Amino acid sequence: MARPSAQARLTNIEKYRAQVLSHPLGRGIFPDEVRDHLAKVPRQRFPRVVYANRGPDPCIQPRGGFPLFEMQYQLTQQLSQAGADFIPLTIDSYTRHNEYDTATQLLHRSEEEGKSYLNGYPLISHGHELTRQLYCDLEKPVSLRHGTPDARLLAEVAIASGIAEIEGGAICYCLPYSEGFPLDRCLLYWQYVDRVCAVNSTEDLPIHRESFGPLTATLVPPSVVIAVEIIEALLAAEQGVTSFAVSFGQTGSIIQDIATATVLRELTRYYLDQFGFGSVQSYLVYHQWMGQFPAQRERAAALIACSAIISSIIGADKIVVKTVDEALGVPRPEINAEACDTVRYVLRTFRSAETVTSPMIEREMALIGSEVKSIMDAIFDISGSAFWESVFRAFQLGYLDVPFSPHADNANKLLSVRDGNGSIRIADAAAVPISDHDARVERELLESREDRSDKTYRQMLTDIRLMV
Repeated sequence: MARPSAQARLTNIEKYRAQVLSHPLGRGIFPDEVRDHLAKVPRQRFPRVVYANRGPDPCIQPRGGFPLFEMQYQLTQQLSQAGADFIPLTIDSYTRHNEYDTATQLLHRSEEEGKSYLNGYPLISHGHELTRQLYCDLEKPVSLRHGTPDARLLAEVAIASGIAEIEGGAICYCLPYSEGFPLDRCLLYWQYVDRVCAVNSTEDLPIHRESFGPLTATLVPPSVVIAVEIIEALLAAEQGVTSFAVSFGQTGSIIQDIATATVLRELTRYYLDQFGFGSVQSYLVYHQWMGQFPAQRERAAALIACSAIISSIIGADKIVVKTVDEALGVPRPEINAEACDTVRYVLRTFRSAETVTSPMIEREMALIGSEVKSIMDAIFDISGSAFWESVFRAFQLGYLDVPFSPHADNANKLLSVRDGNGSIRIADAAAVPISDHDARVERELLESREDRSDKTYRQMLTDIRLMV
């Protein structure tokens, strides 16, 4: 049995870094120069500083990434002026899959023709020196958003660019986005990312890590989400990360969102403290609806406003926002800016004064919390010499099972549908180790659904298209 421990911290990290930075696109990065540059970056570019001074409302962060430097600069300026507290840098799909040559070729073609041939910013192709110029007059954190199983070089270039928030993790960026990338290798590569974040941190100004809680964003039970988020936080803490945000996506049930937020926040703190990581500061991030968006802009606006209110109710530290054009393609900078302004207006106008609770919420919290503890206990009992090995084995055994994940190491046997209140229920836990009592409660709550006679797959299709 392996437990999370600081003893698992990578040694000889500088040797590993020399290997990663020997790549032709990383040879201009020198660790000492990077640390000197980070020391000159404004304090407000570090998430811990912003979170400490955020006031009563969640911080606002949109998404957005364009291939051309000028377009990304324009987006950065418009989002900042519109009131975004965090500025996104969303990476293109070729860079995400380590196809740097293709990304570079398509960047050159985009520059020559003035047309976008990439669906995001090719950070490694642009390099850290040019990317620093994107943010030379910015005093807000920049968040790297990508989806990369092997983000070692990407994280190095990002940090060298002065980016102090790195999203992702071995599970949350491998299970939803990859089919054949080996999970065990991904777990090891993200040890490197976490360690590099730690060695580039200072006590007051740490490089901040954030996990991607929505996962596949398709009927993932809260207990599975929370277990994954806790694991990601523990793996990062092992490598010396001291600032970490767990997150989850809007479930489609206000009751379940409130319960999920409370349990996620409390159990993350509990497990960090239990294994000696009390110095790690944890934060909560809420993603607006990550499923299919309505094409009607009026309905999309209503959905965005509703989730903004929920983020205030749950006391999120940050909300990641969507746009009214979400169903139509990549939003224009002005549409992204409008989304920030809309969410800011809603948060200011409908501020939640205190925590909301009810018997239904309390019952949901108890159920989710019990399931999470059962899953975590089972993982801790798996044999292995390191915690990451137990996590890897948990997927092989089906103890961790993410619905609708394309990954080869995922069992895809857990079956989830919605109950009559729109909450996500575990209809069949398969090998996920929840107790018989909790499984029975899940089935009883499913009885509230009026269309129980419907075919399972038709139920699932209806549940997936909940907001449309």
